[in-house]
Amino acid sequence: MTVSSRRPSFVQSTTSGIQQLAPPISLKLIVLSLSWYWSSAVSNTLTKSILNAFPYPVTLTLLQFAFVVFWALTLSSLTRSKFPGVDRFLPQAHSGITPPTKQIILTVAPMAVFQLAGHIFSHIATSKIPVTLVHTIKGLSPLFTVLAYRFLFGVHYSIYTYISLIPLTLGVMLACSFEFKGQFLGILSALFAAIIFVSQNMFSKKLLTNSPTSDIEPKKRLDKINLLCYCSGMAFIFASPLWFYYEGAGLLREYLATGTLPILAEGIGNAMPVRTLMILFFLNGTIHFGQNFLAFQILGLVSPVTYSIASLFKRVFVIIVAIIWFGQELTSMQNWGIGLTYELFF
Repeated sequence: MTVSSRRPSFVQSTTSGIQQLAPPISLKLIVLSLSWYWSSAVSNTLTKSILNAFPYPVTLTLLQFAFVVFWALTLSSLTRSKFPGVDRFLPQAHSGITPPTKQIILTVAPMAVFQLAGHIFSHIATSKIPVTLVHTIKGLSPLFTVLAYRFLFGVHYSIYTYISLIPLTLGVMLACSFEFKGQFLGILSALFAAIIFVSQNMFSKKLLTNSPTSDIEPKKRLDKINLLCYCSGMAFIFASPLWFYYEGAGLLREYLATGTLPILAEGIGNAMPVRTLMILFFLNGTIHFGQNFLAFQILGLVSPVTYSIASLFKRVFVIIVAIIWFGQELTSMQNWGIGLTYELFF
């Protein structure tokens, strides 16, 4: 038997690594993933549209947190009032929002900090560079997750797992090939956001599963609606001073002086009306809540590494939608990248 016949090919090794990371396929997981992909794609394109006309990333971050809290409280209230259909759609919200305790606040506070930092860096990146390039860099999250578990927690993966990450990451990078010159701040912000969200996902997994090392007793464990509400609520509180210092004071002065918001390109033909901007804020905040809720649902079903792989798939989907939404033409290299990523999974 020759050496080549004993050793698996690169494609076989990659496929084996992906199979080790993939969760058991179920209809529930497929529906949740597809819904997550669509909500994330729409949320990201709306975010870019808002920041193109209203370049205030901290303000957008603050409003997104406020919408998450609003919808968490609203759906929880509707469920407890026996509103037809809501309790079946959201059974985890049936118990309502748990009254705050010191234990809950101390446990959720680190996750709120992750949320705040990740959103701000992500929005700064989106305001500086195209959505496609932002998700190119965030596509490195599976690599960061595997490395974090390997070196911080001593988790060992097979060589096939590491090999599988090479073409996956390369495929996303090719799918979003872009000129990097002069985009250092946006690229660095996207990189920080990717690292922060990986850390957040690892911490969130601990809160969403019955880990023996969890800081919350199993009987007192927060469901996903409560976790979203507390995490976003605390992130909103933490973000408020930053917002007022960096953007809020200037926006308030402008509004009091002129009676309107400083929309970019005000008075130019392609300027966005304030009313349109408000509608986009509402749609973005509402869809952002759905995206986060679906992400928590999926993270509760799979491991953080598998979640990162699913997130990588999501980014390719977001990339395609963003290209269509903003009319960006695909190059041959981008076509190769998208094809490489999907071919490895299918």
